[in-house]
Parts: sequence; structure tokens; C-alpha cells
Amino acid sequence: MRGFKAVIRRSTVAITSSIISMVTGATVSATDLTAGVILKEMPSKEFVAYVSGMVDGMAYGRFRKDTLAAGQKVETGMQCIRDWFHGDAKTILTVEDAFRQYADYAPWVVLGAMIKKECGE
Repeated sequence: MRGFKAVIRRSTVAITSSIISMVTGATVSATDLTAGVILKEMPSKEFVAYVSGMVDGMAYGRFRKDTLAAGQKVETGMQCIRDWFHGDAKTILTVEDAFRQYADYAPWVVLGAMIKKECGE
């Protein structure tokens, strides 16, 4: 299973960098895909959509994790994540600041740490 997860991660990075290249015209390799590159190369509207997509993906992942662990539908973690991001229009500015502060990290790592701080694991 670990090998499968590694392949999925590498595929996700490759697909994300391809999307960035298509949208911005910038050539981004998987090793270059950092929060700083995202901030520098991605237009504002696309940045918001990109981050929103990651947040919703992480919220769904949290729902699946919590549901499987409990053996029944558990939406509290998912709802916490969605409320944190979508509940205040200023949150995207906080995310942008975090991407700037941790520019050398992968964007999903920065966002994941923010979500963990707000909503636990």
C-alpha cells in the first residue's frame, strides 16, 4: 500500500504542475512546486480556486478518515475544515501569508498544517 500511496503523490504533483503550466504558461517541475512558486506564478483568481480545491479535498479526506474510524458517518472534522476556510473571506489572505512565510514547502503541506492547527487530525 505504501508504494501505491507514493505513486499517487507523485502523480498528484505531476498533474498539479501540468495544470499550473497550462494556466500560467510557466514551466514548473514537480521538484519546483512550492508554495512560493504557486504565489509567484499563479494569478489571484486561480490561486483562490487552487487553494479552495485543496481545502475541499482535505475536508473530504477527513470525512472519509473519521467515518472509517467510527464505522458510521462523521462530518464534524470535515465541517470544521470547510467552516474555517469558507466561513471568512479573509482566510485566503491568511493562507497567502502562510505560503509566503513557508515558500520553500509544498503548498499542501502548508495548508495541511494550517488545517491541523484549526481542526486537529
